[in-house]
Amino acid sequence: MCFPCFPLLMLQTIIEMLKMYKYNCSSDEKLFGDDAVRIAICDDDGACRERLRKVVISCEALPNNAEIEGFSNGEALVSSHAANPFDIVFLDIQMDGMSGLETGQTIRSADRNVIIIFLTSYQQFVFQTFKIEAFDYIVKPADAPTIIDVLSRALNKYRTQHYMIQFKSQDGRNNALDVSEIILFESHNRTIKIITKDAYYYSSGSLNKYEHLLIPYGFLRCHQTYLVNMGYIKSIENAEIVTVFNHKVNMSVRKKQACIRAFNAYIVKYRV
Repeated sequence: MCFPCFPLLMLQTIIEMLKMYKYNCSSDEKLFGDDAVRIAICDDDGACRERLRKVVISCEALPNNAEIEGFSNGEALVSSHAANPFDIVFLDIQMDGMSGLETGQTIRSADRNVIIIFLTSYQQFVFQTFKIEAFDYIVKPADAPTIIDVLSRALNKYRTQHYMIQFKSQDGRNNALDVSEIILFESHNRTIKIITKDAYYYSSGSLNKYEHLLIPYGFLRCHQTYLVNMGYIKSIENAEIVTVFNHKVNMSVRKKQACIRAFNAYIVKYRV
């Protein structure tokens, strides 16, 4: 008796899917995220603040559980951010009292990951925002599509910063780290050293499994031994990557040009 080939193909597909599911579920390394983004709008002009709030709310990429809070001065924003940090900050440059640039610098010095978007009516201030590592700037008055474009890109960056990775360390403990806190992975003899600003963690296995999970979130496989978070790269010099914490990481000669292209693309997407 001859069975139709279509059901057989479907069965083969289902088997392959189950294999993939089994592989993914049996792995100790998993990613999970949180979309509860907090957004601040700081502008001493109440009408401008309200217009911007309405545009932000209209953005389709904005999660339903996003929190949006308005401020009329930099001092209030700094105080609120210290108590409960914001993820994305829209910040007018010219304000009475503490200027937007002063406010941004104060927030940046305490929080490296906050995404700052400056608002200005004068383009001559734009270059000063680079020193504060602003994500972008918006020249006032701006139309809704421009604001939504900048916000959508900021939300993409936020999501890369706020995913957690779960893994089992060599002592058998289950750990969870914010992906944005990881500076790099270093692999030797199937021991993987996970380096953050404040601690080291050790896991067993192949670096490939972390590469598979984290390449979409701003990590760069620059060498057989290293996987680096591009958000922490300070410079690429010859065949070496230097992080903002002065870790020096070898870069494969074979991968050098591809790494430079990937880092340049990352800068354009997330740092400019």
